[in-house]
Formats: sequence, C-alpha cells, structure tokens
Amino acid sequence: MEVIIIVDLNIVNAKIFLEDGLVEANLGIDQGKIVVIGKESTLPKASETINASGKIVIPGVIDVHTHILDLIFDYRETFVTGTRSAAAGGITTVLEMPLGIVGKSVLEVFNMQLEVMRKKCLVDFGIIGSAGYSSIDTISESAQKGAIAFKTFMINPSEEEAELKDLAAKDDYFLLKIFSKIAQTGLVSSVHAENNAIIANEIKRLSVGKKDFKAHTESRPTIAEDEACIRAILLAHHANVKLNLVHMSSKNAFEFIRRAKQKGWDVTCEITPHHLFLTSEDGEKIGSWAKVDPPLRSRDHVIAAWQALNDGTIDMIASDHSPYSDDEKDVNQRNNNFFEVGSGTTGLETLLPLMIDAVNRKKTTLQRLVESTSTIPAKRFGIYPRKGTIALGADADLVIIDMQKEYTLKSENLFTKPKITVFDGRKLKGTIEKTLVRGNVVYESGKFHVEQGYGKFITPL
Repeated sequence: MEVIIIVDLNIVNAKIFLEDGLVEANLGIDQGKIVVIGKESTLPKASETINASGKIVIPGVIDVHTHILDLIFDYRETFVTGTRSAAAGGITTVLEMPLGIVGKSVLEVFNMQLEVMRKKCLVDFGIIGSAGYSSIDTISESAQKGAIAFKTFMINPSEEEAELKDLAAKDDYFLLKIFSKIAQTGLVSSVHAENNAIIANEIKRLSVGKKDFKAHTESRPTIAEDEACIRAILLAHHANVKLNLVHMSSKNAFEFIRRAKQKGWDVTCEITPHHLFLTSEDGEKIGSWAKVDPPLRSRDHVIAAWQALNDGTIDMIASDHSPYSDDEKDVNQRNNNFFEVGSGTTGLETLLPLMIDAVNRKKTTLQRLVESTSTIPAKRFGIYPRKGTIALGADADLVIIDMQKEYTLKSENLFTKPKITVFDGRKLKGTIEKTLVRGNVVYESGKFHVEQGYGKFITPL
C-alpha cells in the first residue's frame, strides 16, 4: 500500500535565494522546517500551497539590535506592536537589547524580559545580556540563562537614563574585565563605541548657547567614534573576545575595522539604514526624529559606508529601533533644545524595504542584502544554520517579495506604535507580500495571522 506523505506547506513557482544566488525552485515545509528544495515534481502533497509566481523568496531578516523596551516604556512600543512592525518589515527574529530597572538586578530584569517576550512576541527573539562595570559578576549566569550576546556602552549614561545604568563600562580597566568575562562564555560582545570625555565636554560647551540639531551633530564628532573604535578593537583583541561594533557611522572607523579584519582579528560591525540613507543635512530638515547616536554624518561618510557595506567591511545592517512618544521628541516643549529630546528613531518596518529598493537602484546586490541582514547575523550570533539561510533542516523563516511593485512609504501606514519614520514620503520599489516564521504566515498584505506569543526564545546553538 502506497504511503502518501503530506507536508504542511508548499511554496511553488518562486525564485528562491539560496546561498549561491537566486534559483527557480519550490519549497516543501513541515513542522516549521524546510524539508524539500527542488522541482515541483519532487514536492510531496501539502495541506496548503502558496503560488509565488513572479516573486522572490529570501531568508527572514535577523535584526540584531532593537530597543523595544516594553517593560518600562510600553507607552512608546510594546512587544506586540514592535514585533508586528518587525513582521511587516520582513524581520523574523529580533535580538532585543537589555535595560536597567531601578531596584531590580540584571538577572531579575532578564527573567522579566523573557517572561513578557514569550507572552507577546509574534516573531522569534533572542535577548542580549547586560555587561557593564556593575554587572560583570552576572555575565556567566546570563549566558547560562540563554543570553545570545552582551551589550556594553563606552559612554556613561546620564542620571535620567537609568535604563542604561547596567551597561556602562565606566573606563578601560572595567571594559577589559568585561571583555575577558564575555570571552569565557564564547558569546559576542556588542559595543557602543564613542569617547565619553569628548562628548560630555562638547555637550557642556555647546549647551551654553547653541542647542539646535546641528549642535547635537557637533557634540558627537567623528573623532569620538574613531578613537573609541580603535580602543575597543585593541582591548577586545587582547581579551580574545568576539567584538561587534554597533551602529558605526564614520569613514575612518570603517577603515580601522577593515585593517583589523585584514589582520585576522575577530571583529564585526553593524550599520543602520538611517546612517546609510541619510546625511546630517537631511537630519536638519527632518528634525528631532532624526536625532540619533552617533549622529547622522556628512555625505562623504555615507559614501564610505556604502563602499564598506559592499566590500564586506560592514557585516550587518540593524535597525537600532528606538521608538519614543511624540512628547519625548517634541523639541518645542523643551525651548528648542535638541540636547533634551530623546536620541533614537524607529526602524524595524523600514529596514528591508529600503534595502530592497537599494538593490533595485543597484546601490548594492541581493546577495549583500541577504548576507548582511540574515546569513552573517545568524552566523555571528550562533544561530546558523537554524536561522539565516534557506536550506534543508533550517527554520522556514521566509520573506516573499514582489521586486517590481512601487509605492510611497508613509508614516501613517506603519504598525509601530509611534507611527513615524524618518523616511516618510520616500518612493520605493519592491514590496514585502508575506513573512513566514517557522513555516507559518505571520504577516500578509497588512494583516497578521498568528496570535501574540507565537514567537520563540532563540538561544545560541
């Protein structure tokens, strides 16, 4: 008697991005995994079939840098609205940054984050652990709890930024101790590299009279990033830790990272879409929602960033999604003092659409897009080949894209809670039709098909 195998889902007539490029193929998916890649004649029968004729299928985006921060800032964003926004943007896994809560230990907050994210997330998620001078002794236990990496600031937060208190390195002595402790876990150390003394004194100097958008840019000069970048690379290499430099923006820093890689040193770096697509002049026109740290740079830095992305110096593109309320970004309520409005902007929903458009405009290639948003993040953070690739046995985290459809990006159409993007009004070519997480359609044409809590906690393999 013939045994008829029925899988959960077939995707047919698509162009599939495998690691060596686009091929015409079909996918069979069962129990959340890719079980068949081949011609339609080789596919088993399926409970459901998606006809992706004329579309391309790429691995889901892994966003390695998000600040949804639901636990204390749910008025800005929740893990429900944030991961809806992620799914609408083709992101199938988010790596959420840590935060500090007054009166709570680092380990207590980790447990709280995990509990809430399990209840609310629509996409899969990892949690990045805290690694500051005051939390060195918790690094090993955070790793045991499933932290996917660690985050450290080389700048010291103000008293108003209590959520960052457990992340500050304080000085190079403690930074080296932090690196050495993380190295023992084998995990990645993600570092915000800016020189604290330069920035603190520049803000103090400029705050006397100049408080406009340009003053914020001037208060964080490229030398503050360049010097901290070199220092982090040297200390990390000495400690033999896997270093990841987050949201880099300076052309000199890109060159330092390039040279370190040529030496074989273990360093990677991220860039955000806003540092790729916007200049400081654009930021002055946009206003407070374009206030980010490090600041938007001049055009020569943007040109260098694209070169660094395309030659592989920049490894990953991450959103650094940092939503705020309208009041927190309203500079008019703060006597037009840009130093007093929050630094950060939204980005989950626009990362992949902007990069798809960049491929269509030949600013980069589809291969670099997939490498920088999926394959390299998965490899760097220890979740490959479960994530980050379309391959037999991998999670069926997929994005189905119409590369030809054109539209105008509008803030009002976003699913993120603030409903704001610094790219409002930009005309884009290439749309996300469906986002699948572990074989289930999470997002399709403006609608969501899974309940909150569908997302799973992802730990290093």
